[in-house]
Amino acid sequence: RQLTILYGSQSGTAQDLAEQIWRDSKLYHLKGSVSAMDEYDISKLIQERFVVMVCSTYGQGEEPDNMKRFWKFLLRKSLPADSLRGMFFGVLGLGDSRYPKFNYVAKRLHKRLLQLGASALLPVGLCDDQHDLGYGAVFMPWMTNFWSKLIELSPIPDGLRKLDETPREYRWTVEPWSGSASEEADMYAEVKVDNLFVTTVEENKRTTAEDHFQDVRFITFAKKSVDWNPGDVVYVRPHNSYEDVDRLFELFQEHNLGLNKDTVVLVKEIDSEMPVPAILRKPLPLERIALQYWDLTAIPRARAFAVLARTCPNELECEKLQEFSSYEGQEELFSYANRPRRTI
Repeated sequence: RQLTILYGSQSGTAQDLAEQIWRDSKLYHLKGSVSAMDEYDISKLIQERFVVMVCSTYGQGEEPDNMKRFWKFLLRKSLPADSLRGMFFGVLGLGDSRYPKFNYVAKRLHKRLLQLGASALLPVGLCDDQHDLGYGAVFMPWMTNFWSKLIELSPIPDGLRKLDETPREYRWTVEPWSGSASEEADMYAEVKVDNLFVTTVEENKRTTAEDHFQDVRFITFAKKSVDWNPGDVVYVRPHNSYEDVDRLFELFQEHNLGLNKDTVVLVKEIDSEMPVPAILRKPLPLERIALQYWDLTAIPRARAFAVLARTCPNELECEKLQEFSSYEGQEELFSYANRPRRTI
């Protein structure tokens, strides 16, 4: 019994949800990999029985960079109408209802899979970033329905039952490295990204009043020979502030974790179903990871509280953390974390 999980993610949110689906699949004793659509061997798609695809829409209805080749292949007119006959799928879209082409990519993907003969387990899920509860308002009930439909077609084998909680399926292991670290100062230098360019910020001007609750900026970049059209979107890859990084390592020291800025680590794969990202496949100092990879200003999602609940020694606090990670506790989580914009 196998479930293949594919994602198209521009900012990382679709990837996070795809990995959550992978973890939850272990409750039902399912095997299967999770990967970006463009990293998946699309020649295997005709052999898949169960597939779930998570994709975001950005700009004016554009697909994420890491699903462009996958999508281009599916659009080939030469593909027979029964190419994917025998495949059952679910498509979950992430979008923002403020934009005219809300979840445009997910809707098109769902329609195209049907045209190629695949069968939908359920209607396309349309997560809306504008909802008070964020994407979780659609994601959680949609997934509950997805699992129900999948188990109808592929029941849990005799002698087994659905697990009460997700096994401790960690993505990777992190081990200390006694050798030298990678000399490349920029972790992303070796990552091939289309339409990537380096420029300088010439002006960063606030356009809202100082006492306004929103801090809106008008940013001017140094002139570059870059073609663009009205409505195009620029994605900026910043790094954390040095002050936040310093504070992180101060916390490590306060709790005697033995982790310093110059501690070199190597991230290793536990399971081939969850490969290590290319930028982490080399020895790296923790300071570089903290500065360039971890999002220290992120508002923790439900998954973060589920992980904390497993290591919390206080029974009452553990119950609260479990509540935050449940579907029923999403309104309270929003009030606790999202509204005041608490960071991890």
